Amino acid sequence: MYKVVYLEGDSPVFFSTSTHAIFLKEKFYMVTTHATNRRSEQGFTLVELAIVMVIIGLLIGGILKGQELINNAKISATVTQLKSMDAALNTFQDKYAALPGDMLRATNRLPNCATAPCNISGDGNSQYANQAGSAPTNSQEGTVAFAHLSAADLLSGISVSSGNNPSPPSFGGLLPAVKVGGGMWLGSSTTGGAAAGISTLTPNRTYLALNGTNVAVTNSTGALTPVDAAQIDRKIDDGMPSGGSVQSICLVGITNGEYDEGATSGTCAMYVRVLN
Repeated sequence: MYKVVYLEGDSPVFFSTSTHAIFLKEKFYMVTTHATNRRSEQGFTLVELAIVMVIIGLLIGGILKGQELINNAKISATVTQLKSMDAALNTFQDKYAALPGDMLRATNRLPNCATAPCNISGDGNSQYANQAGSAPTNSQEGTVAFAHLSAADLLSGISVSSGNNPSPPSFGGLLPAVKVGGGMWLGSSTTGGAAAGISTLTPNRTYLALNGTNVAVTNSTGALTPVDAAQIDRKIDDGMPSGGSVQSICLVGITNGEYDEGATSGTCAMYVRVLN
């Protein structure tokens, strides 16, 4: 293949693109040429684009997997926290023959318990006067219980200073914060199994209420997704939202008596029975 160009005098020059030679008036001249690099004008090849897409996919997959691992770690930490709280309550009851928060003459029996809220005594009837899941206050037995546990050196991570406890009490203040989100407080289910947000919390025992905010428990105040609630339930109880030692209420996330783990909204609250 040749290209024809004209130099001075209109002498035709034939340029061979394959041999890089010039034929001029029947004479043969070898010249050095430089191929035009058009690669920069061609963009990415399909192979290169495929490699980039694979790398992006791996990065996204790694991020999602990392988030899953972090959430699973929070679930495991929450389960450990709940079991530790149950153990602390049992240890307190064994040592003092009383429930923390319900104890009579707490100031005389517990060290470093001379100021509020620790110095608030209960009625000594071996159950919490406040209904499970009812809005927490600084003086109710199910809230003061944590101050008593702290004074007995059975609980850390809360603030029991009277000057550092707003009303209502806050998570991380007088109320323990939960690793997966929100916080918890104690209460008892009343006759007939009634509790805040649920009408059949049975048997009538002591429960920890896990809620997203420090208000009365409803089906829209929780911090747990249905997946979170199901995982916690399976690790502690039977994995079913109704009945057993773990019971959940969700605005969205329970279908035909089972957790709907395809739902993603975080509106599940939970009751966990302790002192069995």
